[in-house]
Amino acid sequence: MTWSPATLAGRLGGDEDLVHELVDLFLAEYPHLLQAIRANVAVGDAQGIRRSAHKLRGSVTNFIDDGPTATAFALERAGAESRLDTAPALFGQLERELEALAAAMRGAA
Repeated sequence: MTWSPATLAGRLGGDEDLVHELVDLFLAEYPHLLQAIRANVAVGDAQGIRRSAHKLRGSVTNFIDDGPTATAFALERAGAESRLDTAPALFGQLERELEALAAAMRGAA
């Protein structure tokens, strides 16, 4: 997994202020999105997992194309297909990947 503020700036036409604004917004919001997935996994709500993972994937895909984006998609599919047995492991992986991404983002600030 590789995240680069320069890559994001390139996607945004070089607007460094927008990069910082989007990163700050993501860092503030992703814990809430992650908590929603955690709650849905805990109660075995397949459609809740699908919806919350989809929302998080939409947010993280602005920053990175692999790692947590792929894991969020796998979790979204698990929810859509009611494969709840895979959800806890996928959630754990997603949580670790997001923490690594957030650390990289904070380090680049």
